[in-house]
Amino acid sequence: LISDLGFDAFIALVEEERIAIKNKKFVVDPHDFTQSVIPVENGIQIISIPDEKKYQAWLKTNVHKQKQDGFFSINVKLPLGNMDTDTARALAELVAEGYSADEFRITVNQGYLIKFVREQYLRYFFQELDKLGLAEPGAESAADIAACPGTDTCNLGIASSYGLAEELERVIREEYPDLIYNNDIKIKISGCMNSCGQHGLANIGFHGMSMKAGGKVLPAMQLLLGGGVKGDGIGLMADKIVKVPAKGVPDALRALLNDYQANGLEGEYFNDYFYRLGNPYFYNMLKPLATTENISADYFVDWGNSETYATAVGVGECAGVMLDLVSTLLNDTKEKLQNAKDSVQEGIWADSIYWSYAVFISGGKALLTSKDVNCNTQHGIISDFDTNFVQTGEYPVEGSFKDLVLKINKNEPSEEFARQYLTDAERFFEAMENLRVKQTVVA
Repeated sequence: LISDLGFDAFIALVEEERIAIKNKKFVVDPHDFTQSVIPVENGIQIISIPDEKKYQAWLKTNVHKQKQDGFFSINVKLPLGNMDTDTARALAELVAEGYSADEFRITVNQGYLIKFVREQYLRYFFQELDKLGLAEPGAESAADIAACPGTDTCNLGIASSYGLAEELERVIREEYPDLIYNNDIKIKISGCMNSCGQHGLANIGFHGMSMKAGGKVLPAMQLLLGGGVKGDGIGLMADKIVKVPAKGVPDALRALLNDYQANGLEGEYFNDYFYRLGNPYFYNMLKPLATTENISADYFVDWGNSETYATAVGVGECAGVMLDLVSTLLNDTKEKLQNAKDSVQEGIWADSIYWSYAVFISGGKALLTSKDVNCNTQHGIISDFDTNFVQTGEYPVEGSFKDLVLKINKNEPSEEFARQYLTDAERFFEAMENLRVKQTVVA
């Protein structure tokens, strides 16, 4: 924004928002935090490891030297971010033994980070983690795929993320074993377009969709390339390339990795390879895999499933559970309205104002979705709602929906405004429910 608008214009926009902020300033004491307890040397030594080859690979991929002399951190690869309670308790007991800091962190890639491990205890940690099934080499590598639950548990899932992630990890470990040493390529999968699996920030990303073939519906994945962190504070959003049947995704990955090995320059990072060759190059490479002609019956069964794929096709397209996305958004809006009411009852005015604002945004998105209007930003929702509901007369409001919603940044977070804004949100919710009833009757 600063680059696009200039510093002065940016600061002017900040000042416009400042009036609505609950705390105009917040003093942070840089010394007020709990420091990690540094372990003492206990003299334990594990000399012999049954699988020395696996240990050396683990040491190379999962263990990193800290900036504090004599200490190492351990990345624990947690498949799909899942762990049963017995394993969780055993891991907690291991960390509490005193051979590392007495805490561990959750990583962005669904793993764990154990800190302040002395070099002489690394073999011991490997041995104990291996007993728990948590010493798999390749943490944070191309073979460590992040995925949301997808259709396994999520009402909004369109395709299986977990099942696909397991299959792609198998492909990498069996066919491209050296990629456990590659931490440049990050693969991320989301079961729908909502990006809980952060597919848009991946070097190779996928998000769930569906396709039609022969009058039937099959699970599919939108493939994206080129996302991630470039450095110097620059982030990259992945580019959409092509939609592929879910069962064709492993071949798409093979095609990408084989071409990268064949046509990538010496020492060239994956994203540099992608941007050098360009989007059309990869579209043409992968387009043959997007076809639904002459596909086999197993293409209609999603990864990790045994039953034929079924989806509720409509405004909200969901797999696994027959759930309308619009109804889900309406229920979410109702919860937000209740949060706004509860906050008023508790006298937390700024929180109530936030939840009332959320009612407008969530409710507006629900109604726009019912008209198949794509809405990805809050300002986009506000603008599109004016176009599709206010200007059409379906939602009469004095002025505009934008004026109504953006009262939030024109008022101090006082009790008076919180109650007034809540009343506005309640009226909007009631009108929204009435509109939805009319839509349902017409449908």
